[in-house]
Amino acid sequence: MAKLTAAFDSNSKYLSQIIYHYRGKKFTKYINDLKVDYIILLLKQDKRIRNYTNMALAEEAGFSSTQRFANAFLARAEMSTSFFIEELKKGES
Repeated sequence: MAKLTAAFDSNSKYLSQIIYHYRGKKFTKYINDLKVDYIILLLKQDKRIRNYTNMALAEEAGFSSTQRFANAFLARAEMSTSFFIEELKKGES
């Protein structure tokens, strides 16, 4: 968040309030959702990504740990990564 506040020449409290006002989410939830959306897009577009481990997906999205990624993915997609990938594969056959 420090980089964003510097980029916008603002402070973290104000930036958090703006994000909550316009997106209805706390800053961390908003950023995590963006990261998960990015991974979901990759999984849909590139079949090779579907072979990545959760650790590799977490790193690709910029999460600090595999567990944080798994929790954020579950919260956003309402299913685990492995189940999401299975469903993508089923939809293609």
